[in-house]
Amino acid sequence: MSTYKHHYLPEVHLTYYMNVRTIFRYVFRALLGLLAAILLYLLTALILSRIPTHPKSYSCESSGSYFVTTNGVHLDVIVPSSFFKGDRWEGLVLPDHIQYVAIGWGDKGFYLETPTWDDLKLSTALKALFWDSETAMHLTYYRRPLTDWKKLTLCPEQALALEEYVYASFQITQSGQIVEIPGSGYTAQDVFFEAQGSYSIFRTCNNWANQALKAAQVRTALWAPFDWAVLRYL
Repeated sequence: MSTYKHHYLPEVHLTYYMNVRTIFRYVFRALLGLLAAILLYLLTALILSRIPTHPKSYSCESSGSYFVTTNGVHLDVIVPSSFFKGDRWEGLVLPDHIQYVAIGWGDKGFYLETPTWDDLKLSTALKALFWDSETAMHLTYYRRPLTDWKKLTLCPEQALALEEYVYASFQITQSGQIVEIPGSGYTAQDVFFEAQGSYSIFRTCNNWANQALKAAQVRTALWAPFDWAVLRYL
């Protein structure tokens, strides 16, 4: 009577092997899903950024010098200091000899915790992108225009519409005052205020700037989560 050895994996090893395969399969599918979502987001941004808006046509004397600028990632809309002369801006005191103010909107945590790119933390970036988060308005003061700013020509009606949009982006008290975040500026030449709305990958700082230009009837992109989507029209 012949005998033979029966080779098999012990049951515990087989179970472990199947669990590892299952985990690997789920992780692989999750990574593929994430990659597909990123590609879809980028493709959507590329397509919608190439669709321009069709604003009203204005013909007038320019109401002042307005600009748009970028730090390579984030857009600011720049207005003359006279932009803040109305009664609604009574609580905003600008430094002496300031001619221009750059206005930005963005994730509050990102703004306050990341004065330079060297201070950027992965947790801060992920929270800003994937969780609805509090926002802030950032005002930066300039004595003179910089050469890399992109100039806008706005009629008085357009400038007024831009002011309405900017004012509505601030948190406003019952008495009509904007709310400063104490001691939050990076230097003596900037300041932060509480803002309206939540930040997400679908409503970025650049989307805010893009919507500001739409409100002012400036030709821009239909949707612009990235700075280049706006700059291409200026």
